[in-house]
Amino acid sequence: MRRSYGQVALTLNLLIAVFVVGSLGFVAFEISCILLARDQLKHDLEFAALAGGATMASTSLNGPAAQQEASNVATNVLKMNSILGQSLTNNVVVVASPTQLTPNAQQVCVFYEFDDPISHQPSPNGNVLHVYGAYTYQLFSGGFGTIGVKVCTVQAEATAGLPAMDLAIVYSNDGAMDDQTPATMVRRYWDPTVPAIAYYIPNPGGNPQSGTISSLTCPNPFGSPVNGLPPLNLDAAGDPTQSNCIKEFSETGPNGKTVPLRGVTDTGSPPGDAPNGSGGIGLPLNVGPGNIKHSLVYRAPDYSKHVPWWHRVDFKLSNLHLEQPAYAWYTSVYDTGSGTYNPWTADQTMFTDLVVNLDGNNVFNGYQDPGAFSNYPWKNISYLVEASRGNMENGNVSPNVHVDVNLENDCQPGYQNAYQCLAYRQLQPKISVETAMQGFMTKILQSCDCHFCFIAFNDRAGLSPTDTNTAPTVSWAYNAGGNTAYALPQIPLDVNSNNFSSINTLLTPPVAGPAGGGAPLFVPNGGSNLASGLQQAYENLTGPNTRSGSFKAIVVVTDKVPDRDLANNVYTSPANNTGALNDAMNVATSCHSKGIPIFVVALDQNGTMTPFFQTQFSDTVPGGLVNTAGNGGVLYVNNYAATSNPVNAAGTTQALTGNFNNLVRQLMSLLAG
Repeated sequence: MRRSYGQVALTLNLLIAVFVVGSLGFVAFEISCILLARDQLKHDLEFAALAGGATMASTSLNGPAAQQEASNVATNVLKMNSILGQSLTNNVVVVASPTQLTPNAQQVCVFYEFDDPISHQPSPNGNVLHVYGAYTYQLFSGGFGTIGVKVCTVQAEATAGLPAMDLAIVYSNDGAMDDQTPATMVRRYWDPTVPAIAYYIPNPGGNPQSGTISSLTCPNPFGSPVNGLPPLNLDAAGDPTQSNCIKEFSETGPNGKTVPLRGVTDTGSPPGDAPNGSGGIGLPLNVGPGNIKHSLVYRAPDYSKHVPWWHRVDFKLSNLHLEQPAYAWYTSVYDTGSGTYNPWTADQTMFTDLVVNLDGNNVFNGYQDPGAFSNYPWKNISYLVEASRGNMENGNVSPNVHVDVNLENDCQPGYQNAYQCLAYRQLQPKISVETAMQGFMTKILQSCDCHFCFIAFNDRAGLSPTDTNTAPTVSWAYNAGGNTAYALPQIPLDVNSNNFSSINTLLTPPVAGPAGGGAPLFVPNGGSNLASGLQQAYENLTGPNTRSGSFKAIVVVTDKVPDRDLANNVYTSPANNTGALNDAMNVATSCHSKGIPIFVVALDQNGTMTPFFQTQFSDTVPGGLVNTAGNGGVLYVNNYAATSNPVNAAGTTQALTGNFNNLVRQLMSLLAG
């Protein structure tokens, strides 16, 4: 009997054990499935976020349209995945808010949030994709006992992001970066037949001198040193090493029959450009040929160097009055000048001023700004000339400004600043390049934790955020114009900041220049010392401000191969710039040893630079700059002449944006790799 009871007890214990252990097994199984479902949901969301982020980085759309495209791609990628072996093809629901993440059994609900790359907060125009998801798992056992729990919902989230990156942008803001700017050459002179100051547009061979700076100067492959805003370098239009269609700047040309037209002493009576017989002062307007009594600066016949005016053999103290600012008196009419009236038989190409066409057209037709400078009318070419000289700040002070009747009535403080800022907006391809760079930086930030440094360079690289260079305002041949400081900044890498805001501000056209109390303008000038720019980038990326473990890369944006070496020797031909290229290659070799790739976005303005880009910067041929640095760098070449009308900035911006979008994808590939 005892044996029977014992057997029954043992059997009951075994049954109870099986029941308890089995229940615990079911619980363990359910928990493991729930945890696995959560992990798989997170992985699926990460894939979707990465795909959506890549779409945001490469799309040409903006704002809500770009967000919708990224959401569609992310959803499609999510549907291609599975959870616990079950396909999500027909089990993904996109909801409008996080509160609606309540999926049915074996279903995923997903919500897409787009955040600002700087504040990381939701924004209507945000471009950092943040994905929230929820999945409901139906319990295999049909519920835990009597508590009625039949499903379990798990949640996860993912952001479209990749590992940290420190990125150096090296930007050649050289003198050719405004060669596509619409401009007009003007000869400003005294016309005694009116009498008035005339604004004659030279017309040699029936070809009015109005168009892009490049079309006016016919530069060599390195581009024109003539600029739309100071430093103007107007003498370069007559330099046969720089210009293939010579234009004679009034202060330097060999063919002129006038004294320098830019300036004589202002004594407070009707002065300046008017001759003695009409109330002016200074030498008669028949001195010549070639301004042989000019006391300013003389250039050697081989155009290789400048000789200070005090070294001139014909220098006389009595000639110092020629170095004073140019002013003229009020006139009763506006005179466009005449090619038939030319008492000094000046060369048909002679000009005194180059002004930017504020309307963006090759021929200036007047302009009224609809924005910040709406109070400053630009009725004809005289407004551009006088405002650029600073002669329209006060119409009540005669003769400190020269005007016609309309111009006199419109004079007011701020005209020169308005001209400089409006002209800055027309600097091409500079503005198109910088607009594309701003978009590139935004796309990079949406894809990863990126810290930027920015190095501008021309004859040398900038060394600090407030670094400047100084050059003659008008020309080395016109001391009366004084000197101009222009920005040459470096915004160094910062462990605690991504520098996006400060770089974005730098690349945004200003509303106040020096004439308006602002900082020196970030205008094009000088050559292209790529080695100096790369050296500063290398020091940033290997110095104390780089982040440990971050991916490091350099992006060069330029319109030419280097024409300056580290000793500042000048190379006049892209086919003969070995010294400048070798210095840059040495830095590329150092980058290779540190695992730093160099990417180059190159802009060919006239169709002649591309062969030199493809050899000297090659990413495939040994000896090319990008190939030497290695580590996945790529060369992108955009031929401006083949992609855009010179006055259609949108075409250039679009082409460059395509280059930068490809660059974003390449960087993301390297980061994810």
